[in-house]
Amino acid sequence: MDALIRKAGQILYLLDLRIRKLLYYRILRNHTSMILFIWIFLTVIFLTVLWGLGYPSEKAIMYSIGLSVVFFIMLVLMGAYYEAKRLQANELNSCFHFTRSNMNGILISELGFSETDRENLNLVLNNLQPKSKIDFKLVSDNRIAADYKKLLRVIHLLIVGGIRDFKKEQKELLFKFVEANFTLNGSPVNRASFNSRFSELVNEKEQEFQNNLEPFQKALRK
Repeated sequence: MDALIRKAGQILYLLDLRIRKLLYYRILRNHTSMILFIWIFLTVIFLTVLWGLGYPSEKAIMYSIGLSVVFFIMLVLMGAYYEAKRLQANELNSCFHFTRSNMNGILISELGFSETDRENLNLVLNNLQPKSKIDFKLVSDNRIAADYKKLLRVIHLLIVGGIRDFKKEQKELLFKFVEANFTLNGSPVNRASFNSRFSELVNEKEQEFQNNLEPFQKALRK
């Protein structure tokens, strides 16, 4: 009896394993295989039900094909909807427009970024999610922490219209944008430091503000 139970258990296990492999490797591997499987499965179900209800073979086949085509179209539309959602998930939740679409030809080390972050910067400039957060490396006067104001100056030059006139809501969006996409010398963005440096930046006198922008403007013109 024990041997029979063990044998039956092994058979059930192998059957379950084969079914799971079939589902994973053949049916669930992509949208097309899933839709085709569901379409064929529904066609068989419709055909079986209609035959069971006494419909003639020709009508049963015709109705089954018609219903399966309708469901096929619905499945394609559902698949397209979820694919659009997936693509939207790769976009940045950003309301900013940028002055350029890439950093090609720019010596980005002069802006405080590593060459390895060029691709991520290009993604951000196209409102796409970077593969990893971009590390800003230009330090402040104490030579320890990265300088928030220098990063904000770079961003000011990259955003159409700049950031100097941002009010409360726009400032909050800017913080979320910086927090989501940047680190400063490997450290996450600190809200208190961000707010403090932003206030210092926007309250600079006009000539001082323009003078501080000049090195970054030159780097972006190269």
